[in-house]
Amino acid sequence: MQRSAARRVRRRHAPLPRVLLVSALLGCAGSSTIPLWRAPVEVRAPGDDVAAALGDSYGGPTHGFDPAAIPEPPEPTNMRPCCVFGDDFKIVYAGVPIPGYVLHNMRGPEEIGPHKYNVGLLESISSEEPGGLTRENNGLVYTCRSGFIDLAHLRDYADVTVYLAAKIERQMGTGAVIELADQGGKRRILLQPIDAERIADVGRHPLAVALAQWLAFQISTWHEIASWYGYSPVPYWPEKMSAFSPEDLYSSLLGIKLAGGIILFHDTSDDVEYEGAMNAWIEMALNRMQTTTKESATAAIYAVDGRWWDSSKRLPDGQLLLRRNFDAGPSLEPWLVSMAFAPEPGPSIGCDDAGPPLRLRSPSSFEGVRFEHDATLEIDVEDRVAANGFPFPRRSTRRITQADLPSIVEQTRREAVAAFGRGYDQPSK
Repeated sequence: MQRSAARRVRRRHAPLPRVLLVSALLGCAGSSTIPLWRAPVEVRAPGDDVAAALGDSYGGPTHGFDPAAIPEPPEPTNMRPCCVFGDDFKIVYAGVPIPGYVLHNMRGPEEIGPHKYNVGLLESISSEEPGGLTRENNGLVYTCRSGFIDLAHLRDYADVTVYLAAKIERQMGTGAVIELADQGGKRRILLQPIDAERIADVGRHPLAVALAQWLAFQISTWHEIASWYGYSPVPYWPEKMSAFSPEDLYSSLLGIKLAGGIILFHDTSDDVEYEGAMNAWIEMALNRMQTTTKESATAAIYAVDGRWWDSSKRLPDGQLLLRRNFDAGPSLEPWLVSMAFAPEPGPSIGCDDAGPPLRLRSPSSFEGVRFEHDATLEIDVEDRVAANGFPFPRRSTRRITQADLPSIVEQTRREAVAAFGRGYDQPSK
């Protein structure tokens, strides 16, 4: 993000729930798209970029850092309502079937709408009404190199990364407590003061981005854990049905990676520039991952019907998913449809000439210093999650940190396999 004049921030609507059918069930009104932070009147090119363009290695005079020059986007609290793994779902809400409502999840690349920071419910879903083409139109795409991608997860954690990078860059010299909206418990980030010499050595901007990416991935992992143990923003609509879906954490990390690249290599001094960059980067990333047509994506999701999901189930049946992906990194390998048929090759679905699977990694350190030295994600687990068999690492406290997440995920995986059978945590038995 360009470090220039202060940005004006406007309020958005209150946070909206993540579940897609809420608009039909509860009659939610759409949230309007209004700028969240503004570009300055005078835009100045960053000095380092000018020096690089000129090939000028002379450091030149230094100027004091002005924290007020870093934009302050509001925390993205609107979870996009997508996507349960599968397609053509019928729905039961509070025990009552919803007649005539079918949830279609699969998308082709031409159907992906423009990104909006911290988007509201109705701006993120598809619509045949006038203006519908301006919505994000989130859903699942299939890529030959990265499997299924949940566009809502990608966008959610891209926005989280942008928010955290701005917060960290403003406050890394002094340290801060960054309070986050509750999600399965009270969440906060304890940012330690970072030595000025180290900041000068590695660069304030790159360090802020790297630390934000690491924290965003910890937050995304906690979301899957909390959803498994009963967190849900909507009454009578359990999120456990989609927790640790085959594509969830991979999609989240993909968004985190894209946002970090945009912050580092683009002028994103306001939300309009960031959103435009996200549109371009999503398109380029999906091209690189070899996104299939909608027809092939639909063939892909039904190829794993009866293997990874059960099309006979109605939402929000907890038995809908037949496989869960508990791999929480730091290196993530995508689940490809071919893996469901191993050792047989499986259906081609347009991927006969695909490149190698694209493995994503979430580093735990930057320039030799582990991120846990600089920041801690703390979570005070809420009663509802605690009451559902949450595996607390310590009996004496409900407070956990990111250091506890790997062991919690592993305990969750073991319990799931014991309950649902061998192979529940793998793409094939």
